[in-house]
Amino acid sequence: MTEQTGGSDVSGTSTYAKLGANGSYELFGTKWFTSATNSQMALTLAKIEGEPGLSLFYLETANNHILINRLKAKLGTFALPTAELSLNGSKAQLIGKANEGVKRIASVLNITRIYNSICALGHMRRSIDLATGYATQRKAFGQLIINHPLHKKTLQDLEDEFAKCFKLTFFVVELLGKEETNVATETEKKLLRALTPIVKLYTGKKCLKIASEALECFGGAGYIENTGIPRLLRDAQVFSIWEGTTNVLALDFLRVCEKENALQTLSERFKLQNLESLKKPELAREFAFAVAEKVIADL
Repeated sequence: MTEQTGGSDVSGTSTYAKLGANGSYELFGTKWFTSATNSQMALTLAKIEGEPGLSLFYLETANNHILINRLKAKLGTFALPTAELSLNGSKAQLIGKANEGVKRIASVLNITRIYNSICALGHMRRSIDLATGYATQRKAFGQLIINHPLHKKTLQDLEDEFAKCFKLTFFVVELLGKEETNVATETEKKLLRALTPIVKLYTGKKCLKIASEALECFGGAGYIENTGIPRLLRDAQVFSIWEGTTNVLALDFLRVCEKENALQTLSERFKLQNLESLKKPELAREFAFAVAEKVIADL
């Protein structure tokens, strides 16, 4: 999706599609940031010539007129190749109807945002486990640091933060499972739409906080590259960026509240009180985090 004109704001997409003789389309354009460049298939947005809006396309990546211009030099996630690439007549199939691209890709984003939360959970768990394991081996001031009350409390605080993220994430996962198996009620479907941006922004921010604290638990060793610990912090930063930044997600949640009266549904299911004053664009972040905390407290 990401082009030089922006990431989450896809209105400036310049990639275009030409209808071929056999009913398939050919895509032309440059994608500035594409993750999993070595995948076998992809979904992408493009404008069909003569059409006003964006459409969603499926394409296979092997031998399909795709030029990899360069791999990105990134802060982290080095194991995942991210590239800038050009589509030069790449064969593609239209998904759904023309001009429905944003609507169609939104359903994909709901899945990837929940997936992002799962990945963030795994990263938190690894960070805490490494910090805890180190505390059972490292001695300072005459005893293992795990036995120092303040350090022990620090580790427990990290465990508590992880538990909150776990509860919220798997509540949303349960809602997604119900929707995918066609057993979700209308209320559960609305809760899923409302909580998907919430769970992603909440776990993304918490993961970064936990990774930073875990690195600090190693002291100077956590700042040295050959220990492997700095990677925890570099890789954690992406979870608040992929699939929509915190501000984008907070505004998405605000739109769901306005369009579908989702706050009332949340209030009926959870103990939400005194949040109406936060329903303003400039307070969207505070609003989203406040809702997340209240939902977690009631789970």
